[in-house]
Amino acid sequence: MGQEQRIWWYAFASMMVTISTLGFARMSFGILMPFMKENLSLTYEQAGMLGTATSIGYLGMVLFAGILASKWGSKRLVVWGTFLVAVGLLYLSWVTSFVSCLVVMAVIGIGTAFTYTPLVNIVVGWFPKQRGMMIGFLVSGLGLGTLISSTLIPFFTTWFSESGWRYLWLLYGIFSLVVVLVAQAILRDPPIPLRKKGQQTDSLFREVYLHKGVLLVAIIYGLIGFAYLIPQSFLFSYILESNVDRYSAGTIMAFGGIMSIFSGPLWGTISDRIGRKKSLLITLFLGAGSMLIPILFPIQIGFVVSQFLWGVTVVGMLSLIQALSTEQIHHSYAPIALGYTTVFFAVGQLAGPGLSGWMIDHVGGIPSALLLCCGLLFTAFILATQLQKKAAEEQMNLQKADDSVGG
Repeated sequence: MGQEQRIWWYAFASMMVTISTLGFARMSFGILMPFMKENLSLTYEQAGMLGTATSIGYLGMVLFAGILASKWGSKRLVVWGTFLVAVGLLYLSWVTSFVSCLVVMAVIGIGTAFTYTPLVNIVVGWFPKQRGMMIGFLVSGLGLGTLISSTLIPFFTTWFSESGWRYLWLLYGIFSLVVVLVAQAILRDPPIPLRKKGQQTDSLFREVYLHKGVLLVAIIYGLIGFAYLIPQSFLFSYILESNVDRYSAGTIMAFGGIMSIFSGPLWGTISDRIGRKKSLLITLFLGAGSMLIPILFPIQIGFVVSQFLWGVTVVGMLSLIQALSTEQIHHSYAPIALGYTTVFFAVGQLAGPGLSGWMIDHVGGIPSALLLCCGLLFTAFILATQLQKKAAEEQMNLQKADDSVGG
C-alpha cells in the first residue's frame, strides 16, 4: 500500500474509531439521557453522576495509556479500547438500574482513554507532515457522532416508544464491534517511537510541570473541561422542557453537531492569521455568550443561535488550547506539555456533570448549570488575556537561547 493510499485508509479508520468512542460513547449520552432518566427514574443529580463516572474512568486510565501503548503497542490498545467501549454500549441497551449504569459508564470512560491518545500516536507517527489534517479527521469524528445521534433519536423514540434509547445504544454497540474489525485490519503501529528517551525527571519538573506558562494553559484547559460537558449533558433536556418538540430539539442538537465538525479547521486557519491567543479569546467569549442566550431566550430561535455559536467554537477551543500548550516551552518538550495539560482537562470533565446535575436538582434547574458553564468560560477568558504577554516573553527568551547556542 502506497503512502498516499495509506493516509486515506488511516483517516477512514481513525474517524470510525472516534465516532464510536467519542461521538457515540461520550457525546451521545446527553442526547439520550432525558429518555434514560425517565425510563430508569433517575434524578438530574444521578444523571450528572453518570457523566462523572465516565470522566473518572477516563482520568483513571489516561495517565497510563502512554505507558501501556509503549509496552503493548498503540494499535493493540486502540483495538482493545474500542472493544471495551463496544461492550459497554451493548450493556447500556439492557441496563435496569442506576448502579449498573454507573459501572458501565466508568468502563466506557476507561475504553475511551485507551483509544484516543494511542490513536493520535499512530497517525502522527505515520504522517508527521499531515498531522494537522489527520488530527482534524479524528476531531471530526466527535462531531459526526453527535450529529448522527441527534438525527436518529427522534425516530427511535417514536418507533420504539420508551425503549427507543435502548435500541439506539444497541445500534451503537454493534457499530463499535464493526469498528474493532476495521481498526484491526487497517491500523499499524508507526515505524519509529514518537517520544525521545533520556529526559531527566528533574528537568521535566522544571521545564514542563512547574513552568508558569504551561500551568496557566493547563488551568484554562481545566476550566474548559469543567464547562465542556455541561451543555452536552443537559441542554437537550432543557430544550424539551421549554416545550420544543423532540424532532425540532433533535434538529437543533444536530445543527450544533454539524458546526462542530468544521470548528477545529476553521479556528486553526484563523489562528494562523491573527494568532492563537486572540483566536482563543474570541472562542471563549462566544462560547460563554452562547450559554447565556438560552437562559435569556428559552425559545426555539434562542436555542438555534446558542447551538450555532457553541458548535462553531467548542472544538476550536480544544484545538487552540492544545496548540498553545506546545508553544509555551521549547519544542522538544511539546508532547509532554500536551499530555500534562490534558490531565487538567480530564479533571475538569470529572467535576462538570456531577456538580451541574446537583445544581439542577437543588439550586435553579438547568439554567443554573448553563450559567455555571458561562461563568467557567468567562473565567478562562480572563486568564487567557495573560497568555499573549507570557507566551510572547517566553518565545523571545527561547529564541535568544537558541540564537546564542547557534552562534
